[in-house]
Amino acid sequence: MARIVNSTLVASAPVALSPSERRRAERRLAKRQAGNPLRRVRFGCCTRWVLDPGAVVGDWIWCDADGDLGRVIEVAE
Repeated sequence: MARIVNSTLVASAPVALSPSERRRAERRLAKRQAGNPLRRVRFGCCTRWVLDPGAVVGDWIWCDADGDLGRVIEVAE
C-alpha cells in the first residue's frame, strides 16, 4: 500500500513542520497504530479490506488489487 504524502494535490500552499511538530505528529501516529493494530478500511473500488492504522473515510489510498487510487468508504476499528 502506498500513500501520497506530499502536498502537490492540495490547493493551499504547503506548510513545513518544525522538528518538534514532526516528532509530535510521529508520536501521535505511532500511538494510534499501537492502540488498534487490526484496524481495517474498505475501498469503494472493490470489496477488499486492508489493514491501515490511520486512514479515514474519504481518503484516497493506493489499492494493490486495482493498481489505482481507491477512496476509503468504510472503517472497521
